[in-house]
Amino acid sequence: MKVDKNKFNYWQLRDLQDEQKNQDEATKRLKVINAAYQKAQAYLSDEVQKIYRRYFYADITADEVATIMSSHISPSEFVTLQALASNIVDKESKKAVDNYLNQLAAKSRITRLEELQVKAYIVAKNVGDVELDQNIKLHTDVMKRTWSEVEKQGAIYDKAKDYKLPNKAKPALESKENKIVIKNPKTNKKVAMVSMEQDVPKSKITEIPNRYVEAALNSRWEGKNFSSRIWDNTDKLAERLQELFTAKELSEMAEREMIKQIEDEFNTSCFNASRLIRTEANYFYSKIKLDSWKKRGVKQYQLIAVLDSRTSKICRAINNKVFNVSDTVIGKNVPPLHPFCRTVPVIYLGNKKS
Repeated sequence: MKVDKNKFNYWQLRDLQDEQKNQDEATKRLKVINAAYQKAQAYLSDEVQKIYRRYFYADITADEVATIMSSHISPSEFVTLQALASNIVDKESKKAVDNYLNQLAAKSRITRLEELQVKAYIVAKNVGDVELDQNIKLHTDVMKRTWSEVEKQGAIYDKAKDYKLPNKAKPALESKENKIVIKNPKTNKKVAMVSMEQDVPKSKITEIPNRYVEAALNSRWEGKNFSSRIWDNTDKLAERLQELFTAKELSEMAEREMIKQIEDEFNTSCFNASRLIRTEANYFYSKIKLDSWKKRGVKQYQLIAVLDSRTSKICRAINNKVFNVSDTVIGKNVPPLHPFCRTVPVIYLGNKKS
């Protein structure tokens, strides 16, 4: 993201840079998530290829496919399914997979079609487990970094709010003197000055409590928290794959077509994973700031959009608008305003009349 420094005041520029850090970190986490999806896709494609090449032959009929896929697997093959599920760490997903396997084990025999379907379910849960882990790590880092930043901003705000500022007053950094200077935009005259030495007063800067992080990770917006969204996405992946793995679909699709369909389903889920982690990172960034502002009694904030070829109409329309902290509504005047949102809320030191 290229930012024209001349278009933004000190706090706006600083917050835009923080948002870019969050997105860069999300990119690193997505590499791990995408690798897990690719590994799962390769495994499942390989399993399907084995079935096609071992059991199917040219001009095989639908009835013959159904007969082959209804044949039973050996006990040793069931042990392989249990081993496939052993890497899942999340308690809820591990419980779900164990229940699935226990239901199968309760049957006298397991068919080859059921084996393929349960493999699809397990690999989907496996990638969901990796995705959850990477999301937790990213969002925890975002919250800690943002908490530290807003604590510093709060120290400046506590000083600056004692001054009666004119409408649209802007803080600007005087780098040589290491001070924050607040100027009247009409006259360009200094209204107030706050030393940056007090940017981090030890008596006021506190570390983010672990209990706050845990509560924030479980917080819901638009009815869901990020972990439930992850499981919704990966459960849908499992369902779509299982719909592919029926005797009818296997008999009607050539091997190459089936492999392509598997690839398409994983590509869709990878996109959903990217959309989710980036949108949620923006949410946690906004949440920490708003919680801090409410605690400090900050009255207003401004929305600053990242303006480039990817900027949405929603963000362009709301760019630079000022809102009351008491009137915040996520998705309406608090980012994220839409999936992949990069707009940031910035502390407002002016005195806009409502």
